[in-house]
Amino acid sequence: MAGTVLENLSNRKLICVLSVILAFLVISFLIGAFIAPAPSNTEQIMASLCVPNDVGKLSIPRDKIDKGRIISKNCEKNFNATDKPVFAFQIPGPREGQELDYSRWMSYLITMLTPEIVFRGIPSPGTDYEHLNGTLVMKVVLAAKDISDTHWTIIAKKDSLSRTLSCKLPKEKLEDGIAYDCNAIQFFELQSLYYDYYLINLEFISAPELHHSQLSELNMVVIHQNGGFGEVFLFLKSIFFAITLLTLVWYYNRLRQLWRKNTLLEKSLLVLGMAITQLNVPVEYLSLFFDLGFMNFLSDIRQGILHCALFCFWRIFTGEHLLDGIQRSRLSLYYRDLSIILTASTLLFVFDSIERGVQWIDPFFTIWEVESKMAIIFISTAILAALTYFLFLCYQVWLVRKNIATKRSSLPAMSSTRRLVYEGIIYRFNFLLVATIFSAAATFIAYIMTQMGDTFFWEDEYTESLRIQWTSAMYTFVYAMWNCYILILLILYAPSHKGRGSQFDNLSEEIEFNRLTTDETNENTVDTSAPSDSSKSFKFSKLSKSDMQLLQDLAAHQSID
Repeated sequence: MAGTVLENLSNRKLICVLSVILAFLVISFLIGAFIAPAPSNTEQIMASLCVPNDVGKLSIPRDKIDKGRIISKNCEKNFNATDKPVFAFQIPGPREGQELDYSRWMSYLITMLTPEIVFRGIPSPGTDYEHLNGTLVMKVVLAAKDISDTHWTIIAKKDSLSRTLSCKLPKEKLEDGIAYDCNAIQFFELQSLYYDYYLINLEFISAPELHHSQLSELNMVVIHQNGGFGEVFLFLKSIFFAITLLTLVWYYNRLRQLWRKNTLLEKSLLVLGMAITQLNVPVEYLSLFFDLGFMNFLSDIRQGILHCALFCFWRIFTGEHLLDGIQRSRLSLYYRDLSIILTASTLLFVFDSIERGVQWIDPFFTIWEVESKMAIIFISTAILAALTYFLFLCYQVWLVRKNIATKRSSLPAMSSTRRLVYEGIIYRFNFLLVATIFSAAATFIAYIMTQMGDTFFWEDEYTESLRIQWTSAMYTFVYAMWNCYILILLILYAPSHKGRGSQFDNLSEEIEFNRLTTDETNENTVDTSAPSDSSKSFKFSKLSKSDMQLLQDLAAHQSID
């Protein structure tokens, strides 16, 4: 290739390409900031205490509403101490007297139990009232129905569900009626919201003895994706899928038109393009028509493929800029580094399969209750691996920049032809380095802003009308940023169509990543001691044969400028 598109692209066209990419980023940020709602919504539902008339049937606290009056079914409110009550949750809860229903755009549902336990009595010396720990064993039934359905359908049940209860109350606050501070208890997770309504019946089989304490109420925290955000994000995915697919096909055709074999860097870019394209495929549309309980698991796998491809590409890119012309473009040189990346990705896939994969079949499963130590080990290993990779990548970038500095010092002594070629190569790498650093920094900032939440930025009630959804904006911006980053790589690093031929392709491959040596520099140096009135033919005779051939090829096929 007569170099890449970046080397042959005029400044005006390059600015146009970058302007379009920047416009995509700005538009994506504005869509998330001003059009999309918050990514998720949280509501708290208080359980209804029911004594079922028929133990084998569901207790429904809000079966129907007749003239503004709520009518329950199989749910007696009056009971005595010998009865075993059933805690019934019916979601979504009513708002301002109106019944709401879930939308399939909401994507997922996460629930947690928050028991409210109050201290009763007078504390006596020598007794530990501060901590309340133990294991809860529950019988749980999860049912669902649509608006048009008349009966509830049981979609999951657990006859013996174990959860850990952990509460504490500071000693100085031990007074009658003061509530314990209890940790939230993970309940269940659904990876798709296919039905309009959900009903949960919970019955305690065994629980810790509540000495000097009483369960005053049981609440359930419900977290789900906002339907409006799901629509906006899926719209962006559809747009970027079309763009990345067309760009990937264009890049593949450019590679096929080459007379030589594709280099390792070109192949890795092709894999990276396929990775971002498979992430952009809007398969979430299927969840609008089918009950797909594995959507979150599938989404994690697709994101993992992209991250693995990015890590491998960065390793190959930095490595190719450190190798000479004989050793480069060989995958065997990176088998150790790539094996580490693939192993780490496989371990993360195993962890996610244990969590999300099992939840596909059993929504009540959580690894934090089964093997909390193993979960901590997996997460700690992932963090350590990411930190190690980041430090290694920084070291590789430092080596490459050191190598580039050496090349820059050799440029003045080279012929004008080779100097222009190598300046283009150096510019290409610096451009990618800046884009990579910007992408990583934006991702980190997005994570921090997401943790802070929207309220940190808008505390004044008078600015509510101008409120910006920072969390949504960061989600849409970071997603667009990774797409634009890979689009820039595919477009600007594609083989140029100018000057196509077997000799020309081999020539550009030869100069692609070659390291400058002292001998090469001396060879390319023009004899400056020649008389000033020498003819042009005499000056050209001082050029090496390789320089002469390079100049002829470049002049025949493209403009050096």
